[in-house]
Amino acid sequence: MLKSLHTGLLLPLLLLLGLQDVLPLLASSFDLRTFADETLTGFRHILPEGLDHMAFILGLFFLSRELPTLLLQTTLFTAAHSFVLGLVVFTGLHIPVHWVELGVGLSIALLGLEGLRPALLQRWRPLMILAFGGIHGLAFAHSLVQAENIRRSPLSALFGFNLGVELGQLTLILALVLLFSPWWQRTWYHPRVRQPALALITLSGLHWAWARW
Repeated sequence: MLKSLHTGLLLPLLLLLGLQDVLPLLASSFDLRTFADETLTGFRHILPEGLDHMAFILGLFFLSRELPTLLLQTTLFTAAHSFVLGLVVFTGLHIPVHWVELGVGLSIALLGLEGLRPALLQRWRPLMILAFGGIHGLAFAHSLVQAENIRRSPLSALFGFNLGVELGQLTLILALVLLFSPWWQRTWYHPRVRQPALALITLSGLHWAWARW
């Protein structure tokens, strides 16, 4: 219990102490095996097990028409789910998983719809992606807090799991860029690839939301 309390205070201490004071605390709370195990778990949570999270990344990819926009929107999503994941781990925030899973499905459907009809929410797109990132962060946290490693070394488990999730996302995005970027400027890409993909993503999100209602 004392160890968990000690670890839970590390994040606020990062703001209050100098780097030379923080590093020993990090080292004393870090467990390499837990970090490695949760990195693999986080990666698998995206590839190949996380079909809904993969669908959201696909939505972000097809929502973007150029690489800088894709990087910005992916960064917003990553920042939001990383923050919420840490918040859940270190504060014990709890939202019933039923509502979280429903929110994940709706976020996928709305993201796809935003790509099909960009005038609907274009002004609010950054805030929308941040909000959806928070919802997915709650879903990630539900998986992480049930792991035995989170009780052994919370900080190591959090960093490892989050790193694994990011590596999974980056792997998927890199594969998509390599596969589709040569065609981005082709006249047939938008009507024959991007629009059908966004429609399928929207329908998938609606299906998941309905199934989880």
